[in-house]
Amino acid sequence: MTWKPIAIGLLYVGCAAQLGGGSKQDDNGDPPGTNPDGGNGSNGGNGDASVQPPGMDAANAACPNGRKIYLAFDSVTLTKATTSNAATNEASWLTAATSNVPAWHSNSATRANDIASVVSGVKSRLGTAPIEVVTTKPTTGPFVMIVFGGQSTGNGGTVATIYRAGTNYHDCGDIVKSDVGWVADGFNLTYTADLAVGAVGFGLGLDGTTDPNDCMCGWGSNCNSATGACTLSANIPSQISYNTETACPNQNPQNEVAAFTTKFCQ
Repeated sequence: MTWKPIAIGLLYVGCAAQLGGGSKQDDNGDPPGTNPDGGNGSNGGNGDASVQPPGMDAANAACPNGRKIYLAFDSVTLTKATTSNAATNEASWLTAATSNVPAWHSNSATRANDIASVVSGVKSRLGTAPIEVVTTKPTTGPFVMIVFGGQSTGNGGTVATIYRAGTNYHDCGDIVKSDVGWVADGFNLTYTADLAVGAVGFGLGLDGTTDPNDCMCGWGSNCNSATGACTLSANIPSQISYNTETACPNQNPQNEVAAFTTKFCQ
């Protein structure tokens, strides 16, 4: 299936929004279209077995304000807080006081290559955006942290969220500069990179879309992701199908390229 993770909020007020639809069975065996929990998270994967090849991992130019994307593949203990803060491992979307997120692909014999592939995929999806993507936690902020690993407790898993594929706080004004997002284990490398980019975009205040090829497909919208690498659009209709009151204003159509090339660095 193809649902994506999200957490919606306006000016620190967290509201629930659900990712939509699913046409395939995901890697965890969930039936298509299943979303028993609702909420502001994602619930699936695009199911293709394609792998984003490594080799496109040249560092992007850094934002003038130093804001980075930190991809965290090792185990992380998150703490629930009113406002997410990547520097202190605090996440507003947690459903428990703390959550121990296990390392991503911990039992994989190809873990190092898998990580390199996802990092390369995230960078390639960002295109020419002046955003530095790192795998070592920055010592100073601001930075967005995307944590990889584990399964949602909504599936009887290990991470205290009901969102099956991942989540982030939907910050319409991009007020919180050091967001914390999460992407579940168990999805193919292409979709894992898609989810990471979508999680960052959701934290920037981008709404979901219904274009299967778009990186915001399924973020609060009823959309089935295509099997290839997602893309960012400079002019695309947006839609929040679930919990429509949480849709960010003045985002239809939305310019996702500008959000990543300009807004991220403000």
